[in-house]
Amino acid sequence: MRLTVSTAALLLASSNAMADCNHPTPIKFAEGAGEASIEENAPSSTIDCYQFTGTTGQRVTVDLSGLKGDAVFAVFAPGWQATCDATDDCDIVGDQLSDDQTNSWSDTLWIDGAYLIVVDNSRSDVDYRLNIDTR
Repeated sequence: MRLTVSTAALLLASSNAMADCNHPTPIKFAEGAGEASIEENAPSSTIDCYQFTGTTGQRVTVDLSGLKGDAVFAVFAPGWQATCDATDDCDIVGDQLSDDQTNSWSDTLWIDGAYLIVVDNSRSDVDYRLNIDTR
């Protein structure tokens, strides 16, 4: 599946925000913890990309919440490829595991590797919270 995201109006609201999916922000779990949360103060027209490492058989749950509830995300399996141009338009090619525009996803991973989460907050101008549970 191919997903095209536009980040032309991207304004970096925090050190975690990334302008393109070529360099997604790594999600780091505290030692011994299987859960992490990312809180973003994201302005309108924002696409943020995050990456976590998963292992076969691991149960993963991703939830996204915001005041307006209109931020959405998509999850891609290892092997995804992102190509972003100078205007920060990105094409993402790979196996998409979630629906295009969801705010909750859960599944058991079937392959080891780097998973990509693409958060689209372009319909909102409010903060969001991304929760990842890998237990």
